[in-house]
Amino acid sequence: MATLISHFYNEEYLLPWWLMHHVPLFDYGIMINRGSTDRSADIIRKLAPHWELRDSSVPDFHAVKVDKEVMDIEKGVSGWKIVLNITEFLVSRYGIQLFQVLDSLGGKMYSVRTITMVDPLGYYTDPIYAQPLVKQRYHGLFPADPQALYNGRFIHKYRSGGYTAGRHWTIKSYEVLLIPAFIMKFSFSPWNHAMIARKLQIGPTIPEDALKSNMGSHHLFNLHELETNYLALAAITEDMRRIPEFRSLRLR
Repeated sequence: MATLISHFYNEEYLLPWWLMHHVPLFDYGIMINRGSTDRSADIIRKLAPHWELRDSSVPDFHAVKVDKEVMDIEKGVSGWKIVLNITEFLVSRYGIQLFQVLDSLGGKMYSVRTITMVDPLGYYTDPIYAQPLVKQRYHGLFPADPQALYNGRFIHKYRSGGYTAGRHWTIKSYEVLLIPAFIMKFSFSPWNHAMIARKLQIGPTIPEDALKSNMGSHHLFNLHELETNYLALAAITEDMRRIPEFRSLRLR
């Protein structure tokens, strides 16, 4: 049994690709609606009709409360489980056999390394829904150091993940997953109006008490600041088709 859990908030642009990618990989999914006002819930009902759709008990983007909610949900799920944002795509060279591979490794929890996807300036046209998004983009910041865990995501068989705020760290024992498997995180890709609007909508949903505790402040920016961040990363993004470990995913 393998279960995918995710919060979503007005994600109708990325959701079709995200669902078409993950539904074949997981036995079950639990999608938590954090007050969406767009077509996100309808898209889930259409593309993942056998998955569970529920409303969040956390109306604002409070990292600690959101993570507690997913950990409580995890406690009712057996087998392998992972919590991903809608920007995060789990990819491996094993396809639906990934969880059998994880069983064979013998561990209970693994940190999956993250590739931060960043479009080079003026390189791509807008992607299309007729093709997997992971096959339409191949520029990003590849984790050169296998032990570099920042922004990694955990896949595990514990009762819950024991995450600290943001789910990039845990109090549980784990190993770094060094087989050809990654999280492709579409942070600055596709870089278009829809993705820019998606990023700008997050900051206003962060409650004051979270900001006072320095949680979520990295989501606070205006359009100019966001474009400046993008341009800085676009200057160093690389064509990952040149990297043997990326090629071993066999996405192309």
